Amino acid sequence: MTRNVASLVDRVPGKAKKFQTFTPDQVRIVLSGIADDRNRHARHLALAGLRRGEIAGQRWEDVDLEKQILRIGVTRVDVGGRALDQDEPKTTSAGRVLPIPDALLAELYAAKARQAAEKLAVGEAYMDLGYVVCNEAGEPYHPSTLSRLWQAAIRDLDVPQVRLHDARHTCATLMHLQGVPIALVAAWLGHADVSFTLRTYVHAQPEALAVAARSFPPASNGGD
Repeated sequence: MTRNVASLVDRVPGKAKKFQTFTPDQVRIVLSGIADDRNRHARHLALAGLRRGEIAGQRWEDVDLEKQILRIGVTRVDVGGRALDQDEPKTTSAGRVLPIPDALLAELYAAKARQAAEKLAVGEAYMDLGYVVCNEAGEPYHPSTLSRLWQAAIRDLDVPQVRLHDARHTCATLMHLQGVPIALVAAWLGHADVSFTLRTYVHAQPEALAVAARSFPPASNGGD
């Protein structure tokens, strides 16, 4: 064949994935509801836009609490049911350094103190592997476990029962609605393609659409 005839066929549109995000009020409900959760810093990291694998693989050596910065590099992923650490980030743009928001900073300080107390309580059996998110014995979580813990954390809260990854969508959407340039939203999430960020991660919410509706000029009282 002199040419690929398949190139002449229009691509069948795929079914778009549906995502659900929290509103600002719902985020506040979640943060209030997880105030006593031992792993609440993991929920804060999710709402700060980190991927599940980035949360699971984050190490304290990549967190500078004094300078208030967080470097994202190692990710912990599910490979055939096994949790494996990948030293290289998902993409070149996925490896990034982010400033730590004040609320997240407070939770990271609390988590570090909590883990230090657990290390003393467990003693020699404690696995001091340096993971930011780990169980009471210092063992890192399987990424799927983080998803289950997220669902358990929000199950009894008066908010949509969204997936862990939808917390990342929430971060992108709320940043966009607050006027953060889409290029900065993409950089925060670790995307190289700004259009992908806008197309995939930023979703209009009913409250925002209502604000958009109010931007139209009022109807005239008649006449030409």
